[in-house]
Amino acid sequence: MQYENKNKYVVAVSGGPDSMALLSMMIEKNCSLVVAFVNYHTRKESDKEEDMVKSFCALHNVQCYVKEAYFSSKKGNFEAWARDVRYAFFKEVYTKEKASSLIVAHHKDDLIETYLMQKKRGAIVSYYGIKEITTINDMKVVRPLLSYRKNELLAYCQKNNIPFSLDSSNLNTKYTRNKIRHEIVEKLSDEELNLILQEIETRNDELEKIKDKVEELLAKEKIKVEEVLKLDETTFAMYFFSLINKKNKLSSFNLSYTKVMEIRKTLQSSKASARVSIGKDYQLIKEYDFFVISKMDYSYEYEYIMNEPSVLDTKEFSCDFTGDLYPLKIYPSSYPLTFRNVKKGDKVKIGEMFKKVNKVLKDEKVPLNKRKKYPIVLDKNGNVVYLPLTNSLSQKMLVNKIKFVVK
Repeated sequence: MQYENKNKYVVAVSGGPDSMALLSMMIEKNCSLVVAFVNYHTRKESDKEEDMVKSFCALHNVQCYVKEAYFSSKKGNFEAWARDVRYAFFKEVYTKEKASSLIVAHHKDDLIETYLMQKKRGAIVSYYGIKEITTINDMKVVRPLLSYRKNELLAYCQKNNIPFSLDSSNLNTKYTRNKIRHEIVEKLSDEELNLILQEIETRNDELEKIKDKVEELLAKEKIKVEEVLKLDETTFAMYFFSLINKKNKLSSFNLSYTKVMEIRKTLQSSKASARVSIGKDYQLIKEYDFFVISKMDYSYEYEYIMNEPSVLDTKEFSCDFTGDLYPLKIYPSSYPLTFRNVKKGDKVKIGEMFKKVNKVLKDEKVPLNKRKKYPIVLDKNGNVVYLPLTNSLSQKMLVNKIKFVVK
């Protein structure tokens, strides 16, 4: 990578030999840079590592930004949480400093470890190994050390008296990455390592051909179910992997082949409407001939009270109940009215019969992802007195009369 003096670089430093070597190399090149360091406070050495990095930066007149982070089991998986924390922090520094790139210290051993883990998990990926230049959270991320092995970076630090700290948790082989690192990667000869690098290059070339087709599909605003079901298994998997990661800017979403087969089965379903969860954050919703990938929305509950005939304008709907409400059979004795989202078990009177609201919405072809947010009106006794629908002419005329707009 060519470094330009007019550019500002954020260097991600952990205190390990890899990132300390990177920092030293960039200082030698007289780059305009700042350091970003995250203290997770998970080990007794954490504070000493922070002091070491700050002292080294002070010695070389480099500004050091520090993030104090604390993990609790309520936050889920530590590795996923830590990655989100540090990249959110890097983004803050990157934006504040108007940086051109975030520089991180991944090296050749990391690249091989990542590839072997991808193979072991049978993961669907957009790239095998690690890219030298990529984009994360709208930042240009550069990894200039991918041509170095870890032992070379360690030797560099020792030769140049660069301080560093060794993370003792990296020695624990109960973690898959550590096991692969110590039992496989560290024992590879240069010749064996180069053979794996050639294998990675070949597989990435094959991926590029698939991604060309996937990009065509991603460019479409809407795509029919039948069109994606015609794709071969690999292209089908890559399409959904890319579609979800396009929405998920910060963290890379892992999609298993088991989940891909579940998605295919859902799309093949003869049901008009169907859904399948994808991780804890996303869902695929099939509606007749089309489908959408949407983020799970857990904040769909709302409730508004109308004490007398008036106008309501909310983020979910708007309506005008100041006119003649006789067709709705809403009378002065009906107040206060409650406007809220549909809930399981809600029933509405249609003619002389009571029907489940969700069944009515399904018959009205209201999309599945909108049903839980759909508004209903209840009288003071908790009875559903109005459900805004538009399929028939009389329903449409009524909705227009009271200006009921579902947003």
